[in-house]
Amino acid sequence: MTFACLALALCTSLQEPVASTQVSGFVTIGGVKLHYLDWGGRGEVLLFLAGTGDTAYAFDKFAPRFADQFRVIALTRRGYGKSDKPSSGYDIPTLSKDVLGFMDEQRIKRAHLICHSAGGDETTYLAVNYPDRVSKIVYMDAAYDRAKMAQMEKLDPMGSSKPSSKEQELHWKGMDDFRPDFKAIKAPVLNFYAIFEGHPAVDAETPEEMREKARVFFEDVIRPYQLGNIAQFRKDVPHAQVVEIRNSDHYFFEDPKQEEGVVSMIRAFLTGKT
Repeated sequence: MTFACLALALCTSLQEPVASTQVSGFVTIGGVKLHYLDWGGRGEVLLFLAGTGDTAYAFDKFAPRFADQFRVIALTRRGYGKSDKPSSGYDIPTLSKDVLGFMDEQRIKRAHLICHSAGGDETTYLAVNYPDRVSKIVYMDAAYDRAKMAQMEKLDPMGSSKPSSKEQELHWKGMDDFRPDFKAIKAPVLNFYAIFEGHPAVDAETPEEMREKARVFFEDVIRPYQLGNIAQFRKDVPHAQVVEIRNSDHYFFEDPKQEEGVVSMIRAFLTGKT
């Protein structure tokens, strides 16, 4: 698993869910059928958006924890899981308008957006271009400018991560082409970053020579890229609350050591009880 695969969810973890109380449904937006999960609840809407390679089921354990205070829903974008897989429409503006269409179909005027990884692109686009539809934003290792990612992967000594489908490849291109305008975000923001302590692709079976190359690449490329993105986001969105998560990974919200604290911070942020 390469840096890009872990850091930006370029992995395909399209696992079916464990048993939960969600309701599975579909809506059709512009001729494209999209799958969603609804965990019920009442009050303001929490809409979860997953990373590339993931589906609404990525939140099957995490999202229901908020159903006591909110209506909780997750959407699977086109190209993944049970949603349709058309040959086009994987640019960020089109994917974002799929989200808007879903909200319209569900009669959701405004929603809090909680996004993981690549879901941050649609979230940022919506917050900037349709601010009246976005209440608050929670980025979960999702607020990155990916302009340099393709070149970084080519230089990675651990190899490059290849998309597992033509739809994922098109989505990756859409992410490459998207330049987030974080400065234009006016909504309240809670932003989590999972801080890497070493190259995420290195494991016990990595040869020593490759391990050293990966260490140098991490110190010279990966760490500066990540810390630079964090510093730039703090500058561009000074009103945001930024939290750095250490000793975990890209899916920190599923980490038993982190989950309770993350849930508490999100709940306090959304309710204003900080």
